[in-house]
Amino acid sequence: MGVKKVDMSKKIDAKALFETVKESLGPYALSPLILEFIRFTLKNRYEGVILVDPEGRIAFMDKPSEKFFGLPRGGAKGKHISELVPGTNLHKVARTGVPEIGQVQEVKGHKKIVTRLPIIRNGEIIGAVGKVMFHDLQEIEKLRNKVRRLQSQIEQFRKSLELNLSAQYTFDNIIGISAKIKKAKKIAMRAAVTDENILLIGESGTGKELFAHAIHNFSLRAKGPFVKVNCAAIPFELAESELFGYEKGAFTGARIGGKKGKFKLAEGGTIFLDEVGSLPLSLQAKLLRVLQDKEIQPLGSNRSERVDFRLIAATNTKLDDLVQRGTFRADLYYRLSVIPLEIPPLRERKEDIVFLAEKFLENINERMKTNVIGFSTEVIESLLKYHWPGNVRELINVIEQAVLNAHPKKIIDLENLPTNILGTNESLADIQSNSLKKVISMTEKQAIENALKISKGNKARAAKLLGIHRASLYIKLKKYNIT
Repeated sequence: MGVKKVDMSKKIDAKALFETVKESLGPYALSPLILEFIRFTLKNRYEGVILVDPEGRIAFMDKPSEKFFGLPRGGAKGKHISELVPGTNLHKVARTGVPEIGQVQEVKGHKKIVTRLPIIRNGEIIGAVGKVMFHDLQEIEKLRNKVRRLQSQIEQFRKSLELNLSAQYTFDNIIGISAKIKKAKKIAMRAAVTDENILLIGESGTGKELFAHAIHNFSLRAKGPFVKVNCAAIPFELAESELFGYEKGAFTGARIGGKKGKFKLAEGGTIFLDEVGSLPLSLQAKLLRVLQDKEIQPLGSNRSERVDFRLIAATNTKLDDLVQRGTFRADLYYRLSVIPLEIPPLRERKEDIVFLAEKFLENINERMKTNVIGFSTEVIESLLKYHWPGNVRELINVIEQAVLNAHPKKIIDLENLPTNILGTNESLADIQSNSLKKVISMTEKQAIENALKISKGNKARAAKLLGIHRASLYIKLKKYNIT
């Protein structure tokens, strides 16, 4: 460092000491508080202090450190620091003038965090001070654990963010044996490999979001983000900033660094606008421009930004009706529905009801740790008669309630079904004609017979082929008198 060592063995008289203190304080006059601070620093029990001369011999040691080393008052004076702390670098710092900050030092079997600082006066090294910042590593451990917890929270938040920006389902998660659901999946797969806008049309609970996830994962954008937006849940006054973002200072309460909008977050991937029919007219005009130009203009900005995204929208209302009523823009409707995809309600694919119910039963048993293995014939008839206004989502809810009501029984009976299912059977009986019931029964019986033929009478394999539990197969065998 180009500094010189100097002999500090000469004693300083009181006047010189006072002048030194006065010079160091500068404009701050020596006061009782400052005097007490000096005393506190030299006797601080929270932070040990050892002062050595350029040769590494101890010139001062605070009282708590003396106590730690088992020395009487003044007993450390003149000793070389290495006698008390083997392996220390304090004397090296006094020689080289190179500081060492936040180092781990073992002292008498205890690990401590120390800082070693050279003392330089007028360009000359006059010694070094060693400060034990923590007398015990327990405090360091506490800080370390706190940092770990914060890091864990950040990691969880990051994973949560990644989860929210990724599609979780594929076409394998869309199950059903009906011709209508198979047709919907086929159209969706063909549409997925294009980059056109898709409008999913279906009642609440039919699985529009499931289709949106599957389309994204089947597309060329599968590795990009999947951003979900529930248009009905965004407050009107925040809708524009949520979708298109804002610059810093765009409005009172805005984040200091601004915020990316949902379209920007969907860069290179897919944005899914659920319940798009609920968007206000003022925002519909801006959305139309974004779809036409593939550019967004954040709030508070005077420039547009190019954005690469694919849009999937969903609605549980007929947008053409909203267009007729003047609450939805016709030009936006046509832009959204380049590829319209209708998802059939559950009541229009009755053959899926029992199939889905049995699949859901398996999943619910696994999740709830129950062992309900099937449905009575009366329950199946009730499920087929019900109108299912809540569609697949309602069916899942009904099976969950029925399992809880039936447990620990093995079979779900009529008494285990929610009352709203039972209460509507008679009023809805006319909806189901006798011929439809016969067709369903004949189809189910033929499917079972075919499965038994393929499996050469192996009932476990036949149940697997049919996608049902073996106990359910036995119930059906008895129902149709199949031996």
